[in-house]
Amino acid sequence: MATPIFKQLDPPLPFISSTHLISVDYDKSVEEMINEGGYYWKNDNITSENFPSSEKGIIQKEIFLVGFNQVVVSVEDVLKGLERLGLCSINLKELLSLGTQYPEIQNKDWIVALGSTWCDSYGHILVPNLDNGGGHRRLDLFWWENYWVSRWRFAAVCN
Repeated sequence: MATPIFKQLDPPLPFISSTHLISVDYDKSVEEMINEGGYYWKNDNITSENFPSSEKGIIQKEIFLVGFNQVVVSVEDVLKGLERLGLCSINLKELLSLGTQYPEIQNKDWIVALGSTWCDSYGHILVPNLDNGGGHRRLDLFWWENYWVSRWRFAAVCN
């Protein structure tokens, strides 16, 4: 039997890589918030229709960007890790506010909001994320069931 090059820790250990204070205007549409973000590219499925919101008003929130001490983690490991820290995932409008107010943040790490999901016509569950491709800021969707590499940061707020 082959010896693994490295042993995955069970469970993976979460760490807070940074925190950011944002203001979220829940009364704005997803489309307005995307325009304000000035993204080079966006996934056309990220719309108010696909990501409805019932929150209202303008609210200040502290966003925690959480990473993990392993190269690859599952979404179940991420959710358990956030729970251990007393955190829960943010939603799309909170992610869009973060991207608008801290545009440089996605040049360092890719940021995902597991608190908003959309199911495509193939039955895949997708989550919104901020990433960087070719030096350009992008707003995209990524598979929920994916294994997440160490570059991802999971945006969260206190429970």
